Amino acid sequence: MAYAVELNLSADSAGRVIRLWERLADASINSVMLDMGGRPHISLAVFEELAPPLLEEDLSRFAKMTGPFSVALWSAGVFPDTKGVVFLAPAVTQELLEIHRRFYAFLEVSGLECQEYYRPGRWVPHCTVATEVLPDRVGAAIELCVQSEVFGPVMLDEVSLVEFRPVREIYAFPLRSD
Repeated sequence: MAYAVELNLSADSAGRVIRLWERLADASINSVMLDMGGRPHISLAVFEELAPPLLEEDLSRFAKMTGPFSVALWSAGVFPDTKGVVFLAPAVTQELLEIHRRFYAFLEVSGLECQEYYRPGRWVPHCTVATEVLPDRVGAAIELCVQSEVFGPVMLDEVSLVEFRPVREIYAFPLRSD
């Protein structure tokens, strides 16, 4: 099983993304995100293997020093690999990069290493809307994204550790600067 640390969208913001997931499923493009049972999020790190208790205290402290914050979803994209991942990309701000850098500092202190693509300098913040999209359906997926009402500000208000596939939340902490 793999694990991910996720910044979860608030309930109001998540609803817009879930409606897009539903439109992708209704159009017979892809239903993987609905089928997996996860929540709309931006991943901070993905691990091939992890002992979840190793990260619990660090995530709790990270959440206490990180208040809820907003990002703006401004574009749709695809990763250049064979996994068929279609995503929404937020505008990359100094605040978002600083939050990622701060989280990664916790990983370094704990001696944990995430997948290379999630490390500072390589990380592409994104909110996945479909995965395993067949190559001949990627264009239609992007078109549905562009036609949706998902773009604009979204609130991130929680950090969680999940195991996937299927998605199983191990623990979650509300973001709140004490």
